[in-house]
Amino acid sequence: MLINSRFTFVWILFMFISGTFFNACAQSLLGNEISVYGDKKPLGAILGLMEQKGNFRFAYYSKLVPKDSIVSIHADQSTVKEVLDQLLNNRYEYKESPGFIILRYAPWELTLELEKNSVAGDYHTVSGYILDVQTNKRIENVSVYEKNALQSTLTNKDGFFELRLKNIQQPIELTVTKENYKSVTLMLLSEITIQKNSEKRASDYFTGDLSEVERTGIGRFFISSRQKIQSLNLGGLIAKAPVQASLIPSISTRGMMNSQINSSFSLNVLGGYTGGVQGVEMAGLYNINRMNVYALQMAGIFNTVGGSVKGVQLAGIYNNVFGDLKGLQMSCIHNSVKGSQIGLQMTGIYNNVKKDSKGLQIAGIQNTVSGSQNGLQISAGYNIGKDTVRGAQITGLFNYAKELNGIQFGLVNITDSPSGYSFGLLNFKKNGYKKFSITSNEISDINFSIKTGDNKLYTILMAGRSERSEEEKLTSFGIGLGKNILLGKRIAYNPEISAQYLYLGNWDYYNLLYKFDSSFTFRLFKGVALSAGPTFNIYSSERRDKNIPDTNTPTFVQDRTKRYNVIKDTGKGISGWVGWSFGLTLF
Repeated sequence: MLINSRFTFVWILFMFISGTFFNACAQSLLGNEISVYGDKKPLGAILGLMEQKGNFRFAYYSKLVPKDSIVSIHADQSTVKEVLDQLLNNRYEYKESPGFIILRYAPWELTLELEKNSVAGDYHTVSGYILDVQTNKRIENVSVYEKNALQSTLTNKDGFFELRLKNIQQPIELTVTKENYKSVTLMLLSEITIQKNSEKRASDYFTGDLSEVERTGIGRFFISSRQKIQSLNLGGLIAKAPVQASLIPSISTRGMMNSQINSSFSLNVLGGYTGGVQGVEMAGLYNINRMNVYALQMAGIFNTVGGSVKGVQLAGIYNNVFGDLKGLQMSCIHNSVKGSQIGLQMTGIYNNVKKDSKGLQIAGIQNTVSGSQNGLQISAGYNIGKDTVRGAQITGLFNYAKELNGIQFGLVNITDSPSGYSFGLLNFKKNGYKKFSITSNEISDINFSIKTGDNKLYTILMAGRSERSEEEKLTSFGIGLGKNILLGKRIAYNPEISAQYLYLGNWDYYNLLYKFDSSFTFRLFKGVALSAGPTFNIYSSERRDKNIPDTNTPTFVQDRTKRYNVIKDTGKGISGWVGWSFGLTLF
């Protein structure tokens, strides 16, 4: 709705000031007065004192701020900006973010020569040249943007720029910025019609490295050099807009400014490169974001997020999050989180979390957590926990945990700690139980066993053989569990349970032996021990096809154990006896 009174202004230059002066006057932290005194102290110590007195924090790139340089300062009731100018010799630009003052290295200055400022229809055209103040030379690759229209451009090799702004309903605010130069803001009042409640864009400045995604292989391939220069010039400036749309990163509703925008809805027909999303983002092929994504992100091929993700992230091939993940991440090939993960990761091949994980990882091949894991890892191939694992690792092949405070289920389990429980064919633990046994018992003349785990629980792989000319031949193999109970320096008690299959020359019969072994072990010297003790055995034998006449039933077990029987076979194929075991244990 138009205001009753329309104001028409003849074009004038309303204000032309440097970005440094603009920020110092407009922002409250830089205008606060403090008193700071110090003689020949490190710059870092003086900055720390200013943080305490001003109740704020400094943010800066450590390589560009000489914290160890020796400075002296005597400032009495001076503004924060004035103190910084004295300390840093006017070679830095200052920006504010809530609770922070950002120091940006900017020793040089630039200026703008306006050439054109005109209106034609719905379009307002502004053009001109950007020059270096010291050399008076025109500068290439300078970013020029209008903060309310969220439109930007780069100067060409002649230092020339042109912006065509549509439906401008308020004064034009041009900002000129380039790496290592102080920013300049130009306010223009042209022949405009002021509307009530005309839109004014919100923006903020964020600290940290927001261009990390540009240095990845995906970033180098999909993001143009002009966009990278734009991001370098604008740094942590992030504006907000309700909607953005892109065909590809360089063709979008906001032009190259898209990488500096957080939107509520983002639609990328093929792919897009944006600041971040707080809502929904969809792409036919790929999404690339400099900052955070909250709510829902979907792409046909991949999502790459330079910040954190809170919500749901879905991709046909690949998801990569440089910050933390809190929610659900799903893809067909690979999920990667360089920060911490809370929630669910699910992929067809490989999940990777560089820091801590709390929740569930499911992968077709491998799960890896470099930090601590609290939850469950499930894969067909490998689970790896490079720090403490609290929870469970379940795999078809191999589990590894640096420190285990949970349970492992897999063919092979390895941990560098004595804690936790491992269930598998082979279990290797730090200072664990690793033995090789050679024994004999009432039905098998020689048995070999590999026992791995720890004192509180170890697993057993076993095989046996009995071959005498006057009787049937026996081959046995099976698995079991045992416990090593120390009774003294040389004596231990080893209760064990096992299940074995007995092959008696005919696969048409199931011959299963369930054994409880109650052996005592006496260590002769390091690495060699004798073991002996009673056993209790349950034997079950059954033909596969009961319709075939039983003409050749093996009697090997019955013949060997009839003198020890305590449970006689009543025709159901089950018998039991008390037996013995004696042998040698190595290692």
